[in-house]
Amino acid sequence: MTETTQTTDYSDDQAAQINQLQTQQMLFTQALKAAVEGHWTGAGSVEAFLYALDPGMQGTVTPDVPITESEYEPPKAG
Repeated sequence: MTETTQTTDYSDDQAAQINQLQTQQMLFTQALKAAVEGHWTGAGSVEAFLYALDPGMQGTVTPDVPITESEYEPPKAG
């Protein structure tokens, strides 16, 4: 039988680090989901989750939103 380790089994510092890592993992996962869904800016977007991970990045992220195939216009021949 396998025992599950709880964060209460660690020191306060270790538990805080584990909680921080779990929060960061959740934010990374949400950022990836937002990218897959094409949410690049605004609430619930890749940009927002990156700012949540590192508030120091505020205003420095300028996502280059991908162009979908239906929006693509090939260059005109000169």
